[in-house]
Amino acid sequence: MKESKIIKLDDGGNKLTFKIYPLPATKSEDLIIRVAMLAGKNMNFESINYNEAIKAVLSSPYPEAKAILDELLKCVYRVCDGKETQFSYDDADGYISSPLTLLRLRKESMEANFGFFPAYLKFTSLEGVSF
Repeated sequence: MKESKIIKLDDGGNKLTFKIYPLPATKSEDLIIRVAMLAGKNMNFESINYNEAIKAVLSSPYPEAKAILDELLKCVYRVCDGKETQFSYDDADGYISSPLTLLRLRKESMEANFGFFPAYLKFTSLEGVSF
């Protein structure tokens, strides 16, 4: 089981703390497969990394890409006064003022959930595997 990750962000002078609980392996696998299926020819599987995955999602139609990007926020919790509250778009505008904070949360969630890729790729090869 992966460890949770605490991140502190500056949102226009407002200090915010979040905790990211990585997705279980089955949900992570589902997300990887969905990105790969959306990406199709837009993803280089020989050198898959964060940039390739982001490029693949960003080259997909908005509704499909948004669903995957939103999935990354389901494991994010705001920490305020020692209490954790799961991230919700309904509440976010009450404490987040910058859209860059939301993008940073997605990036941090991606790293918390898929940070194993660089190390994994050093020990495996997709050579000979066709998609």
